Amino acid sequence: MKKLLLITFIFCIHLSFAQQIERSNDIINSNDSRTTISEISASPNPCTVQSRINFTSVKSQLIEFSVKNLLGKTVYSERINSKSGTNSIIFQRNNLPNGMYIYSLQTENEIISKRLVIK
Repeated sequence: MKKLLLITFIFCIHLSFAQQIERSNDIINSNDSRTTISEISASPNPCTVQSRINFTSVKSQLIEFSVKNLLGKTVYSERINSKSGTNSIIFQRNNLPNGMYIYSLQTENEIISKRLVIK
């Protein structure tokens, strides 16, 4: 079971990076190739009850925040109106089981994904 979980996790990460690389190539080929969000982190990570997702945005924009399990199923999704500068999203664990998840921030031009562990 652990091997299957590890293989699934590696596959999801590989797929996530492949999507980011494909998306990055599209961004580079467009007129606006500037990254709009950076300095993304989750604290605490691993989390037990809640985690604060911090990021910096270069402009005010609509951001789709989502959390997916290792099978790629979206278990949480929220749209955020970010402001220029430092932003925070409070993510509540609620009834999600322990495990590893992938959280993503998506703008018009980019998708950035990172891992989040729930204990």
